[in-house]
Amino acid sequence: FAVFKQLLSSGINAEYGVGGSGDSTPTNSLTPSKCNTPKANTPKANTPRASPPSSRKQHRDPVSTPSATPKAKKSKPKDIDVLGILNSKTDDKPLINVAVVGHVDAGKSTLMGHLLCLLGHVSKKELHKNKTESQKLGKGSFAFAWVLDETGEERERGVTIDVAQTKFQTPKKTVNLLDAPGHKDFVPNMISGASQADVAILVVDSTPGGFEAGFEQGGQTREHVVLVRALGVQTLIVAVNKMENINWSKERYDHISNELGTFFKSVGFKSSETIFIPVSGLEGENLLEKSTNSSLTQWYTGGSLVDIIDGLDPPKRSYDRPFRLVVTDVFKHPQMGLSVAGKVDAGFVIMGTPIVVMPGASNAMVKSITSGDDKSVDYSVSGEQCILVLGGIDQTKIHKGNVICEPHSKVRTTLKFKARVLVFNIDIPITKGFPIDLHYQTVNEPAVISRLISTHSKSNGQVIKSKPRCLTKNQVALIEIKCERAICLELFKDSKSLGRITCRYGGNTIAAGMVIEIT
Repeated sequence: FAVFKQLLSSGINAEYGVGGSGDSTPTNSLTPSKCNTPKANTPKANTPRASPPSSRKQHRDPVSTPSATPKAKKSKPKDIDVLGILNSKTDDKPLINVAVVGHVDAGKSTLMGHLLCLLGHVSKKELHKNKTESQKLGKGSFAFAWVLDETGEERERGVTIDVAQTKFQTPKKTVNLLDAPGHKDFVPNMISGASQADVAILVVDSTPGGFEAGFEQGGQTREHVVLVRALGVQTLIVAVNKMENINWSKERYDHISNELGTFFKSVGFKSSETIFIPVSGLEGENLLEKSTNSSLTQWYTGGSLVDIIDGLDPPKRSYDRPFRLVVTDVFKHPQMGLSVAGKVDAGFVIMGTPIVVMPGASNAMVKSITSGDDKSVDYSVSGEQCILVLGGIDQTKIHKGNVICEPHSKVRTTLKFKARVLVFNIDIPITKGFPIDLHYQTVNEPAVISRLISTHSKSNGQVIKSKPRCLTKNQVALIEIKCERAICLELFKDSKSLGRITCRYGGNTIAAGMVIEIT
């Protein structure tokens, strides 16, 4: 990971970019000692599209959610000047998408569940029920976690499996919360959640042994940090949790901050992009309001977690670009019909307008739109989570990971593309024909690395070797990837979110980078 800093600070590109061209003359050669290609165990082409399990759990606010589900509006084309409305708005709170990540058992769900309780998003009746049922199972400390971990399997196993989503208001922000799983088995779901985030909250366990388990080799603290950086998250809030168990020790807090700070710099985060805060998710300390605990206030002078979120700069949105929505869920609502959930990646969509679903190029009509907080709206814009009720299309024609676009401005589809990637700490060299799980947005797709085009210098982007035999750890390379089925991609220079890819093999993240050519 030490090469991350060199790569990202070289002026090539802030996102794994490297100068130079794959056709340049090599200035050096590299001959790794081992270049055996692993045997591919790739699903057959006629299998269903590979994707992680449903990664969306909508947390319903029992206080504000109406008992009756509204019926879908009839689709009528709307003549709305969306850009004019957005430019004239001055009183709306900026929307920010926040993913909560970290090693399993760091206390992510407990922390965010307790914050939702403090914000009044959980009724006393529901919280009492959670406490009673968790105590019956001998898991009394899980009551707050169950606010977000709602399925029977999650409660029985005591781990988050799917991405839980809810929305809440702070004094200055509208926050769309994505609580991602921390267990290694569910990294694909974590990627699905983090790919929708503007900001990440990394929760770490401050107790002796707890921090080390997540941070040392094999722990998910390291991989989650690398992944959120690869997925384009620019700001990282580090919640040093369970501080009550170490009596709010400043020495332990400083040790964790120093260890993580050094690592963050090595993977490309600037010190100005990382914020540390001591908290207690179980006791609710320093979450909503600044702590008054004397053991903490004698050395910590910063604000609460909500104060930090309110102080973040609102992300820039691509309102004027062609409409793109990446589908995260497809379901048939009993009253409204075929519905899709997702985040508007660029542009905007208006009720009653025609759309096309890629890569299948299936036409449909937007019958109605529901916002992330369950309100019927006339339009949805870049950065927002929404549900679209579609008409004129069969459910078999739309799948998780598809991209919904405007008919006159479709997203590009391809079976093959070139990407500039950084290879991580791998055990097996990457060779031509290497099988991978290709992750982009909310989908993972079986693919192979069909060509190794060139390796590049991390400092100046010069080509080191053309047509290398294999790739080893910490190398920057230009590669060609071939998929079994057509996928939707855009060049990184045109869309950062749709132009990023992550490569995994054997349950580990082996490389990440950007799309530079679609063939």
